[in-house]
Amino acid sequence: MSDLVEIAWIKGPHGLKGRLLVLPFSGSPESIQHYSHVLVGQRGAPRKLLSVDQKRGLAIIALEGFDHISQVEHLKGEILYVRREQLSDLQEGEFYWRDLLGLKVLDTRGNELGEVVRVFSTGSNDVLEVDREKRHLIPVTKDIIQEISLEEGRIVIDATLMEGLLD
Repeated sequence: MSDLVEIAWIKGPHGLKGRLLVLPFSGSPESIQHYSHVLVGQRGAPRKLLSVDQKRGLAIIALEGFDHISQVEHLKGEILYVRREQLSDLQEGEFYWRDLLGLKVLDTRGNELGEVVRVFSTGSNDVLEVDREKRHLIPVTKDIIQEISLEEGRIVIDATLMEGLLD
């Protein structure tokens, strides 16, 4: 498993001084300011994060080595990464989305529904996209998710609450 974790998507340059407008995957621009270095793309070298400002749910960042728009215009659409060791520790019952990818999803009777291929937020809750022969969207709520075990590589859901949606 790669030690790189996606944290944001670069929307494009901001201004003429080489700053970048980015959409944080956490939904919170403040989350980016906790990192000392970020990588632009998986093959990028770590760059020191010089500043983080906010604008309508987005972050405006300045990175070391970028001081003119011509240096950053081509970065539109790239992903910002951090090294896993930069991530903060989680509380019990919390998980990073990337750790859920590839986990098997089972109902409480042990029937396998598939594996997690994507996680996204709807605003009110996160959603697991589970794929096997058929794609399922499973809301991440306390009622539906019964267990998440990274060690056993599985997520157990109460499928009775989604009757008719998993057929």
